[in-house]
Amino acid sequence: MTLGKTPTQQDLLGSSSSYCGARLAENSIYSLLYSESHRLVPDAGFADLFRDIGRRSVPPRIVAVVMVLQRAEGLSDREAADRFCYDLRRKYAAGGLDFDFDYPSFVHTVLVDMRARLRDSDRPDRIFEAVLSVCNRRNPRGAQTR
Repeated sequence: MTLGKTPTQQDLLGSSSSYCGARLAENSIYSLLYSESHRLVPDAGFADLFRDIGRRSVPPRIVAVVMVLQRAEGLSDREAADRFCYDLRRKYAAGGLDFDFDYPSFVHTVLVDMRARLRDSDRPDRIFEAVLSVCNRRNPRGAQTR
């Protein structure tokens, strides 16, 4: 399987960012992931997990964002994949994906596969470390937030 890449251009009329951007609180997890996911979990940061030939994977940034939201909400793999399909906030968090994006959803086994790839890699905690660094940067010295 080869590395899939998250699209970088958005359709101004069909983008989740045009709908969600003004409606979500700036400090929501969806807004945080939207503004930081390209730095947090860039597709290229997962290149070591994929081969140079084969069919394209679901872009790792999308899967990583779904995994972060899954963990935050205590969802099963099936529930997390289902919510990505039907909840526009998740498409927004994954980079402001279009309504009719090439990855409207994916099967839950994509999450299983990504966890296995991460577990067998040299950096299995890369998603956790990236999210922790952003949280620490946004909340220096462990200040209490609500």
